[in-house]
Parts: sequence; C-alpha cells; structure tokens
Amino acid sequence: MDKKRLLLIVPKLDQGGLERVCVRTARILSDRFRVTIAAFDPSDPAYDLTGLDVRDLGAPALHSRAGKVFRLLQRALKLRRLKRQIGADICYSFGPTANRANVLAGGRGKIWCGLRSWVDVSSSRQLSWTAGRADEMICCSRALADRLKELCPKASARVLYNPYNGEEIAKSAACADGDLPDWEGCRVLVSVGREDPVKGYWHLMKAFSLVHKRLPDTRLAIVGNGDFSQYRELAEALGIGEAVCLPGLKKNPFPWLARADLFVLTSLYEGFPNAMTEAMTLGCPVVAANCMTGPAEILTKDYRAAQKATGILEGEYGILFPTMDPQENLDPSCITKEQRQLAETICGLLSDPQKLDAYAKAAKQRAADFGEETYAERFCRLAQDAGKAAN
Repeated sequence: MDKKRLLLIVPKLDQGGLERVCVRTARILSDRFRVTIAAFDPSDPAYDLTGLDVRDLGAPALHSRAGKVFRLLQRALKLRRLKRQIGADICYSFGPTANRANVLAGGRGKIWCGLRSWVDVSSSRQLSWTAGRADEMICCSRALADRLKELCPKASARVLYNPYNGEEIAKSAACADGDLPDWEGCRVLVSVGREDPVKGYWHLMKAFSLVHKRLPDTRLAIVGNGDFSQYRELAEALGIGEAVCLPGLKKNPFPWLARADLFVLTSLYEGFPNAMTEAMTLGCPVVAANCMTGPAEILTKDYRAAQKATGILEGEYGILFPTMDPQENLDPSCITKEQRQLAETICGLLSDPQKLDAYAKAAKQRAADFGEETYAERFCRLAQDAGKAAN
C-alpha cells in the first residue's frame, strides 16, 4: 500500500521551536508517510536536513504592508502548485504566516494548521478566518486548544504535544563544546532561546545578580541567536559580567543543558517550550514562569488549577513562578519585588540538595511522556480520523 503524502509547511528553517518540531516531524514520520517540507525561505538552516525532501518556495518575508499582501498571495499560489505536484494528502503548516498561506492555497489534501504560541490565538479575527477554512487546528498544548475553542467554538481543536528523543539528546549532550567555560565546582543556571524581549532575559539577569550575591559559586549561561550586547552591558552594570556567559547560537545546545544544575525560563509567553523539555530529558530541574500555555501543563498534573495560582507553585515536576512585567527595563538599579521573589526561589532550591535531586528525577520522568513514538502514534490517529471524515 502506498504511503500517504504529507506536506509540512514552515516559514524558515533557522533556529526556533516550530522549525525544530517541523524537522523532527519529518524524520519521525518518514517511515509512515512520504514527507516533503516546503519552506518560504530555507536559507541558513540550523538543523540537519540530510535525506529530507525540502522544497524552497523562494518567498522570504517582505515587511511593507503591500509587500506582505503580495507575498501571501505568491506563497499561496506556489503552495497550491506544490500540493498538486506531489499529490499531497495532508498539508500541515506551522505558525500563523504558514497557516494563512496554507488555507489560502486550498487545493489538494486536508488542511492542518498548527498553533504554536499564545500569540497565535491573540487575534480572534485572524484566528477565526484561519480556523473556518482549516480541516484541523493542531495545538501544541491543551491550554491553546482551550483558548481556541473559547474564541472559535466550531473549530476542530486537536492536541499534539511536541516530540523529544531522549537518547539522541543524551548523545548530543555528550559531545564536546569548546565554548563551554571552565566552571568546575560552580552551580550553573542555563536558559535557551533567541534574543527577544518575549524571553524576559532582563528579569533573569537581575534575579541572577541577587542569586550570585548570596551564592557566589553560581554562574549563568543564556544560549541562543543574537548578539546580546544590551544584556552584556546589563551584566557588567549589575557586577556579574564574569559570572555570565552569552555564547550566541548553538546548533547543538545540549552540552550546555547537560552542564546545567538548573534550567530557568522567564518567558512572557510560550507555546510548548522545547528547550525546557529537552533540559528535563537530561534530568535538569526547572524553575519556570507560569506564562500562558506550556510550563504549567508540563510541570504540573492539573494545568488549569496551576494557571490560576498567584504565587510560587511547587508542581509535581518543577517550580512555577508568576509571569513578570512585560515592559523591558534594563536599568540595573531597578530590581522589582518579582525579581527578588524569583531569586529567593532559585536560592532556596539550590540550597536544598534533596529537593533539587527530587525535581531532577521528576523532570526526567515527565519528559518521557513526550517521546517520539507517542507523537507518531498520535499523529497517525489524527490522520486516520481525517481519512474517515473524508469518506
């Protein structure tokens, strides 16, 4: 029996959560589907694309209003041709820009649109337009699915958690990285993500300055794309320049996660935080912002109750703290109550080896729930349901 044709649609293939999930999906499902990746701009990929069928649609982003409209129409036309050319059965897009092109293209194959972040459900008008034309709306968390059903009650909301391969992550983590500082005997905090205000790194920097003052053997590494110049300046102004490492983009960030004694996530919003879950597969304890979607669902057994928490919450698999002020503030003299609370939480955990070890074990146990085989089985069930609906 011929395999079904699966078309995965993504804006770019540089470092990012949705790009990583797209590439992992292609590899995980390659023995069950004939998979093609269509990227609007696949230049400078951050992931290994060896052996994958990747099509360059040659339609990178334009930033003027007229340019965006033109590019959307162009992308939709190219996608429609590609769908017909490969005989697509399922066309699964990742993120708002890819979703709009996917539904506008129409044509052959079931249209699946992926919601990857709280921002994806922030505009009810755009969301309604997309959901009304898609066969399935694929959400990477239950909280996103809840929000979708709230805004678009008639939408078909399905949940498909991101996939992780613990064995591959552990193997990559064992590789040498010459940029790793010689922090022998130090306790290391790590966060991973691009330089972007949404990551709340100024909160992390300021909280860490308090942690370092109390626990001088602590160090902080933030790994991700960007030059981080303003954060380097902030670190110097806070007096922690020698204790902070900002190595930039790493195609293999796992040696840094393996070195971590604690993973800290200060994001203002997430979808389903990949780096945090990958750290958990390596047995790294987590302290994370209780932002909309993601952390509460991963770190507790009752995410709806957890999201209503107003203070520090010690979940079954990690610790949550309230999301902090979204207004970026790089003034080193301004340390907020929330930042002090985060610092106190981190110090408390690092100073309690028994609790730290318990959370390390719980994190690894929880990460096993998001294995690749579970993802593949769930995806195939969704595909089968789509096939039944078509008959």
